[in-house]
Amino acid sequence: MNIRPAHIIQVVFLLSLMSSCEQPEKQWQFERKIMLPEEARPLALAKDGDAIWFSDPDYFRLYKIDRDGELLDSITGIQRPMNIHFDNGTLFIPEFLTDTIWQYRDDKRWPLKLSKRPQAPAGVSIYGDTVLVADFYNHRIIVQTPNECFTIGRQGHKDGELYYPIDVKMKDNRIYVADAYNSRIQVFGFNGTHLKTIGGNEKMNVTSGIAMGGREFAITDQENGRVLIYNFDGSLQQVLTESIMYPTDVQFDGEYLYSTNFKENAILIWSRK
Repeated sequence: MNIRPAHIIQVVFLLSLMSSCEQPEKQWQFERKIMLPEEARPLALAKDGDAIWFSDPDYFRLYKIDRDGELLDSITGIQRPMNIHFDNGTLFIPEFLTDTIWQYRDDKRWPLKLSKRPQAPAGVSIYGDTVLVADFYNHRIIVQTPNECFTIGRQGHKDGELYYPIDVKMKDNRIYVADAYNSRIQVFGFNGTHLKTIGGNEKMNVTSGIAMGGREFAITDQENGRVLIYNFDGSLQQVLTESIMYPTDVQFDGEYLYSTNFKENAILIWSRK
């Protein structure tokens, strides 16, 4: 069979194009550490433009800092603030010890109204007019929209059951739950249908914080001192361990990734090289 040069060029071009499309994402690399004051205990993170909020449950406060660790703002008197969320200029703060979720903006604070009362809210996420709450002691997720309020999960260890959920996020109408003391991530449809359980092969030990990226999500494997990166099919992509000590939360920021070192009083910054 005779193959003309033009056809050879086309085949080489197509193979080259296919190869480039299959190249994996660049890996996350440790860049640097933001050391915080010794008394600061960073549990959870939220991005506010170029700044970072973190909750400090041991000292009942929150701090807003820049990427060099300089203090920009603070909130005091919150009875154990947990996994926070920033949306459209407002910081949402679950107050674990009072069963309240606070909204904070322009130095003012007011409670978020929920149709179902949580018992020790551990995490909150806002997506437009949809509110998700990790209801820790009730072993469930509260989902509130303008038209309804319902719950996902119940206490237990089977697929679709939860055991002290700490954080909750949403992507493409799928709800991702840090099922903390089942040491796994569970994925639900917006109607509450269980879709997938992730993390069993990795033998996690307390999953405490979730962050959603464009093509991936990250989870803190608290007691094992790791941050695990998965694609949305649930396949493990990368394991971060360098400089990590007791990570409790993680946050994407474009080509940067932040994680907490709760017991070291530090926030780590990762980047794609």
